[in-house]
Amino acid sequence: MKLLKIALVCAVAALTLPAQAATVTLDLRRDSVADFGDRYVNSGDSVSAGGFVLTFRNVVIDSTSTGSVSRSGMHFSSYYSNTIITLDLVFNIDTVIETYSMGYVENTGNETFQISGVNGTSGANSFGSRGTSQFDMGTIPVFLAGETYSLTHTVSGFRQFALLSGLELSSPPPAVIPLPASLPLLLAGFGAVAFLRRRKRVAKHNSQC
Repeated sequence: MKLLKIALVCAVAALTLPAQAATVTLDLRRDSVADFGDRYVNSGDSVSAGGFVLTFRNVVIDSTSTGSVSRSGMHFSSYYSNTIITLDLVFNIDTVIETYSMGYVENTGNETFQISGVNGTSGANSFGSRGTSQFDMGTIPVFLAGETYSLTHTVSGFRQFALLSGLELSSPPPAVIPLPASLPLLLAGFGAVAFLRRRKRVAKHNSQC
């Protein structure tokens, strides 16, 4: 009975602890994505890793092409040909963007990008420097599975362009499971049964002495 009570306590503790979300990196460079083999980001292209799938929709560019991607990442600008002005993102599961990586930037010190959709708008994330930066989710608690989100940016000046090379993603942590209202009574019942059985053993032992 004592072991049973310990097991119940451990199970309750495990239920109330939130799980740690693992992160997965989506590599957006041309050589890492099969759909980018034609050197363009086309509507319907997707990239996947670790169970996450990101699909691109409604790609808008400034020429008759359908977007551009290189070995350093996806090209964003509205000045140069074959660069992305805006596009839509669709995730296959509920997703949080933790960080983003820039493969290359030129003259984009004050330029930013934002993602907006049915449940909010991200912060203005900087396109200003190479490397990895924390992504500002803004008012979006989570990118919802199957919903469409639009990415826009401010890169528009002469000799300005930014190459987005990766996104680090995670799943939102599961909600803490509330304890059933009857659980304290159940535990108390087990305790009472154990107490009575102990008293019975003690009484039996005393009667035999």
